[in-house]
Amino acid sequence: MDRKAWIILIVCGLGLMLNYQFMMKNQEDLDRQKQQEEQQSEASQNTGGEPGLITEKPEIERDTREDVPFQLIGKDGDKVDVIYNFTSFGGGVKDAEFPNQKEVNGDGHVRLNLRSNYAVGALADDFKKIDKTYYQIVSGGKEGDDHVIYKATLENGLEVTKKWTLKEGAETKGYQLQLAVTFKNTGDAAVNLNDWGVYTGTAAPLHTDELSDKAGWFYYADGSFEFDKQGPFTKGWFSSAKPVELIKTSNLEYAGVNSQFFTTFFMPKDFSSDSIWATGREIDLGDNDDQKKRWMFEMGVDFPDKSLSKDEQQSYAFDIYMGPKERNIIKTVGPNTDSVMNYGWYLFVLVANFMNWAVNHIHDWFEGYSWAWGAAVILLTLFIRILIWPLHNKSTRTMKRMGKLQPLMKELKEKYADNPQKMNQETMKLYREYGVNPMGGCLPMLLQIPIFFGVFKMLGSAVEMRGASFLWVDDLSLPDTVFEIWGLPINMLPIVMAITMVFQMRLTPQTGDKLQRRIFMLMPLMFFFFCYNYASALALYWSTQNIISIGQTLLMQRLPEPELSKKKPGQKGGGDDDGKPRKKGFFERLAEKMEEVQAQQEAARGAAKPTAQAPADKKPKKRSPRTGG
Repeated sequence: MDRKAWIILIVCGLGLMLNYQFMMKNQEDLDRQKQQEEQQSEASQNTGGEPGLITEKPEIERDTREDVPFQLIGKDGDKVDVIYNFTSFGGGVKDAEFPNQKEVNGDGHVRLNLRSNYAVGALADDFKKIDKTYYQIVSGGKEGDDHVIYKATLENGLEVTKKWTLKEGAETKGYQLQLAVTFKNTGDAAVNLNDWGVYTGTAAPLHTDELSDKAGWFYYADGSFEFDKQGPFTKGWFSSAKPVELIKTSNLEYAGVNSQFFTTFFMPKDFSSDSIWATGREIDLGDNDDQKKRWMFEMGVDFPDKSLSKDEQQSYAFDIYMGPKERNIIKTVGPNTDSVMNYGWYLFVLVANFMNWAVNHIHDWFEGYSWAWGAAVILLTLFIRILIWPLHNKSTRTMKRMGKLQPLMKELKEKYADNPQKMNQETMKLYREYGVNPMGGCLPMLLQIPIFFGVFKMLGSAVEMRGASFLWVDDLSLPDTVFEIWGLPINMLPIVMAITMVFQMRLTPQTGDKLQRRIFMLMPLMFFFFCYNYASALALYWSTQNIISIGQTLLMQRLPEPELSKKKPGQKGGGDDDGKPRKKGFFERLAEKMEEVQAQQEAARGAAKPTAQAPADKKPKKRSPRTGG
């Protein structure tokens, strides 16, 4: 690459960095201005108007002396994985604590539903109507019990009994609960149970470095998985903000909320909910960055349309998962729960599932070592490169032969500069004569695209990487920031990734004109910014792949150069092929088709010419002058 290309790359890189910082500052200013406008708008509205967005944590009045705490402890053998803290306020789970998951910016443990005033499993109609009743423990609730039963009577005479049971097992590691809700109408008037549902609790990023687009709410109904995030609750160009999203469903299998690494979802058992609601609010995560707000989401799953007359009784049951988004566990919770990982398109799902399985099995080889997950990512990359090595080898040889064709192609461009159709036809013919497939050099890149995005999606939710250290990296689920310059974080692995990509491209035979090559050289810059603030495990994967690819390319340079020679009739390819008969390739068929079209056009032009010349002595018939009118 010449000096001018390097200058262009450096200038573009600096421009992108400055533009990124400028956009971030403007976005923060717009967010603060928007929040102030919304707060002023909400303050000016009367209480009878439509509710606005929840921009702060609502305060409720309750007597904490009535609260009777209780714990259910989920274990995997002797290892405590989760502690469910129950509360009599709402008769549900106040929060779930995970002793093996440390906070990023603190010494405490990760807790779910910590930012909510209401218990998971509380009765709720929407975010403005959540049950504030205190329940009494009528069974269980003592140390060593695996269940607790709450009971209370609401103001309308509806008697509610909730039985919580810990579902233990080696597969779910204690992350699964069972909830049975029984209603009995003790009043005189009929009560419609569709006026109530269960509250799923909240989900929010644990800190500002988490990916905000991974947090949201989801549901699986009618064989389809749906995920939504901040969008429905913010003002867009063509629609106003929605304080709550109401969705009619059928055949609902599960619904819940999630952040990048943790989730809570409810699975109705033996009944189908016909509606769910979801909402969100901006919160301050409290990690010493007041300018960065994040969204917290909460949801409710409604009961079916059922009217209870006096003394009539009805029961509903749920399976509940509260825990990390660890695929090996989530896929065992229930049917189709694997979709909670939200890996995207079907092809990416297949790749991501395989990568998740592979990296976990490789990690088991080194379990107990702090560097195990980093080593697993490196070995996984090595195995992938070995698998695609034959394709990479063929691609490199094709690109070398394409490079040797450049002088001949340049002659064709000069010869047929005024006839692009003929030039394309002769180019295809040239490819056919020398047995060169111009797409052969792109196959490894095309193959790596689904692999890259599969790994990208997998690592984006890989809770296994949380807190895993490797070399200078403290946490493989976060960017590997080593220091900051003027507020700009310096992440080493993305820098290594970009440098190795440039070096790899310098070793690869270049094809195309100078402009195409310069555009191709922008790829390292694109991937650099794409991965800069992502999980360092992804940059580790891509850097390792580049280093292995460089080694493979250097090895191939020691092999004999492929020769460029015309094919013999029926030969498989030019140069060093064995000449065995084979089927015609795509470009051969394309070239022949273009020749046929060209021949047909020439024949049509020949048929359009006059077959005989008119006699010289025959004069054209004179026409009488035409008059107007």
